[in-house]
Amino acid sequence: MSAIYADALATVLLVPARYAEAGQMTQRIFEAVLAGCVPLLPRDVRGADALVPSSLIVRDATDVRHRIGWLSEIAGTGDHANLIAGCLRHLDPFRLSTQLEVLTYLLHHPWSVPS
Repeated sequence: MSAIYADALATVLLVPARYAEAGQMTQRIFEAVLAGCVPLLPRDVRGADALVPSSLIVRDATDVRHRIGWLSEIAGTGDHANLIAGCLRHLDPFRLSTQLEVLTYLLHHPWSVPS
C-alpha cells in the first residue's frame, strides 16, 4: 500500500460514519504520512485537529480542490517538508514508545492520570 502513497501528493482519508463519529482513524493515515503523502481529513471526523494540522482539514469537494492546488504549488519546498513534519508530530501519540511510557506510568501509579 505504501507504494501507492509514495507517488501521491495527497489523499483524502474517508472513513465510515461510525468511525468519524468516534474519531477513529484507520492505518491509512500512518501509511500515507510515512510515505510523504499529505492526508486531507474531513472536518466531520471527531477530533480531526488532533490527527492532522488544521490546514489539512477539509469541508467539502471544493475545499479539497483548493488544498490540492495549494499542495501542488508548495510541493518539494520547505513549506511542504514542514507540513509533512507537522503530520508526523500529530502521529506522536500513536508511537509505541509513547504508548509504552503511558502504560508504564499507569502500572506504577494506578490511581493517577498521566499529564
